[in-house]
Amino acid sequence: MKSDEGGTSTSTNEIVELNVGGCVYATSRTTLMSCPESMLTSMISGHIPSATDSNKRVFIDRDGSLFRYILNFLRDKRLHLPDNFAEHAQLRQEADFYR
Repeated sequence: MKSDEGGTSTSTNEIVELNVGGCVYATSRTTLMSCPESMLTSMISGHIPSATDSNKRVFIDRDGSLFRYILNFLRDKRLHLPDNFAEHAQLRQEADFYR
């Protein structure tokens, strides 16, 4: 846990590295915990045990390329998909997993 010069905790702004199906992502703890009932909040808060890879990144055995849309949704609270996006069913499955 990091702290600023005043000694207060800034753990909510901590950078978290994730390895999702071999794709590496870095984001803030705040972003990952922005949906209180989600699987990611449970993992990051320690309520659900999480695995780590050899570089101490949180490992999630899911579709890494689709995770970018999940992460962007957590950042913006809006789903942005390319016009030619064809993996709607797979993305729905990933969204259901992460709750």
